[in-house]
Amino acid sequence: MNKLNHEKNTQTASYEMGETVFVLQKCTEEDPESFHYFKQFEKKEGVILEEIEHPRLQYRVKFGQAEAVLYHEELTNGNQRDVPIKGTDHQEGWEGEVEWYTQKEVADLLGVSKATVYHYGKQKKIMKILDPHRLHKEARYEKAEVDRLVSEKKSLPTGMSPNEVAKKLGLSVQSVYKYIQDGSIKAEAVPYGDERITYVISETAYHEAEKSLKPSETQRPKKYEYYDAKNDIVLYQRFHSNKIPEARVIRNEEKVFGFYLPNIQKLLTYEEGINNYALKPSYSIHQSPLDYKGYVELQVPKNEVVFYPFLDYLYKTWGVENVRIREQNSSVLLFIRAGERPLMPEDISITDILPYLINGEMHHEDDTLILRSPNRKTSFELPIELLETISDLAEQEGISISKWVEQKLSSIIK
Repeated sequence: MNKLNHEKNTQTASYEMGETVFVLQKCTEEDPESFHYFKQFEKKEGVILEEIEHPRLQYRVKFGQAEAVLYHEELTNGNQRDVPIKGTDHQEGWEGEVEWYTQKEVADLLGVSKATVYHYGKQKKIMKILDPHRLHKEARYEKAEVDRLVSEKKSLPTGMSPNEVAKKLGLSVQSVYKYIQDGSIKAEAVPYGDERITYVISETAYHEAEKSLKPSETQRPKKYEYYDAKNDIVLYQRFHSNKIPEARVIRNEEKVFGFYLPNIQKLLTYEEGINNYALKPSYSIHQSPLDYKGYVELQVPKNEVVFYPFLDYLYKTWGVENVRIREQNSSVLLFIRAGERPLMPEDISITDILPYLINGEMHHEDDTLILRSPNRKTSFELPIELLETISDLAEQEGISISKWVEQKLSSIIK
């Protein structure tokens, strides 16, 4: 926080009247007011018309038909001079007692960008101190209004954002918003930016959601765990380019999809891989869905030679429509729809895969891979009240009724 009777340092050399200078733009579009002020004089030749020493060294400069008031450090003649500033920061009309924050200080206090502070001033949410002669390097705002906004912000509920909850639960952000709307995740709406709102999820609400929504090991994987619909890529899918012979789709700890280059053990963001290395898919990952006849389950270690070739075969021949993946620390769980698909000798050997079959049947006949689910459909009658109770219990555990019944019967039989 500052006052307008701020003391400054002493100066040394300065530019001469009539000297030719150019603008040194030292800000970005995050400070739109200063940025666009500088931009109009960028690359133009200016002439010093007047030196102004109060409250700090600056000049009135003529650029063609336009004039500007600029600080010494905002100009250059090809040999930039470092000139400390002097005088008192005492602007006429604001006599000594008006307290203020710089634009950067306001941004830090409110936890927003400098551009947002600029828009707050435009919207009259905070009061900007006028400075028509640019006597101050950075825009300033009255302390009282800024402190009021800071106080309001502190009174808002605290907790996690939808994005943070999505990462912790392994869900997409869109899913979290959907669950907030239908009440599955309890959240409080808070103001955000220009007439918008966001949501805050408390620790208690998060733990409640975690129990009911986080995928359990007994559930089959949800598609968002292994498939990025926006970019149409799937976990461990093979990409390549003229520069990169092989790249694999990965998902980092923040649940963001990117690329891994096995040959040089390098990680890339999705944008880097596509834009900088021209990576493209090595095959299509889509096939027609098979009729549902259950799933065959495999657990394949990531360090096995067969790991990538088998996944490539599944994506090319069965398609992401018939394969589900759950990544584990050192292996992946594969759930493949029961059915039949071609398997040529050059694709992969079934003998390399059979050791990793954990549920179901797998056969190779006449260049065809045949998968059979271990489950057989059956039916039996239950009282409606009991069926409703089982349904509620299964929903609480996040699994299907069939899976719930299977688990309970297995525990009794064992």
